[in-house]
Amino acid sequence: MVERYRKYGLEPTQETAGMLLGAVLSDTVVLNSPTTTERDRVVTSYLERLLSLDAQQFGREMFEESSDVAEVSASDLVRRDLKEYELDNGKTLSVAQIETVGRAVFERSEELRDAAERRRARHGDVMFAVMLTDILAQHTRLLVTGSKALAERAFGEPVVDGAIELPGVMSRKKQVAPELLAAVSG
Repeated sequence: MVERYRKYGLEPTQETAGMLLGAVLSDTVVLNSPTTTERDRVVTSYLERLLSLDAQQFGREMFEESSDVAEVSASDLVRRDLKEYELDNGKTLSVAQIETVGRAVFERSEELRDAAERRRARHGDVMFAVMLTDILAQHTRLLVTGSKALAERAFGEPVVDGAIELPGVMSRKKQVAPELLAAVSG
């Protein structure tokens, strides 16, 4: 959208620019995701200047506001941002992600793992994983239900108390799902 505005010599309104910046920062986890492109960085820089604000601070505040999930049930959290992957045998593997600022949601690991297991059992998933991703620390705790051996093969780490710690991991699309799907085949 921003590129189209610029192509025609137009500028978005302040409100539209704010929404566009929020969208880029959400999609790229404040430019920290491995999916972040140079185009994302250029657009963010342009919108930052247009809005006269610090994009990093804006993004942190945005995630802080949206990461307060204290009142959200565990079953809702594990379904909120969920992707299902169909395997060759017709079974499914599911990966949910909860992006947060700070570790408060990590304290709910057992409750979230239990909710994930109930959902996995109902749907017959081979495995259901929940990524608890602290975007500032750039760290994911992967909660695992079902085939723990699959997760251990994928990441070369043991599942301890139903979880694997994954420092530096931010992206389900680029860093978690491909590893899990490769481990199914391997």
